Amino acid sequence: MHTYKLKHDRDFGSDLPKTYESGRKIDEGDVIELENGMWHGVIEARRTPQGTLLVLAESGQNAHQAELLLRQQLSE
Repeated sequence: MHTYKLKHDRDFGSDLPKTYESGRKIDEGDVIELENGMWHGVIEARRTPQGTLLVLAESGQNAHQAELLLRQQLSE
C-alpha cells in the first residue's frame, strides 16, 4: 500500500484530505478519487525524503471532469 501526501493547487479549505492511500503507484497525469468523493488530476508527483507528494489539479465531480480540468491547468 502506498501513502501519499497531498497538495491541493487550486482548492482551498481545512476539510480537504491531506493524504491518499492506493494499492498502485500514482504518477503525473493520473486521475484519483479522494475520500471526500471529489476527483483530481495529478499535476506532479514529487519525491521527497518524507515520501511522495502529489500536487493535485482543481477538483471535478467525476473522473472525466477532473481529467479535463487537469489538461486545462497543464496548458496554462
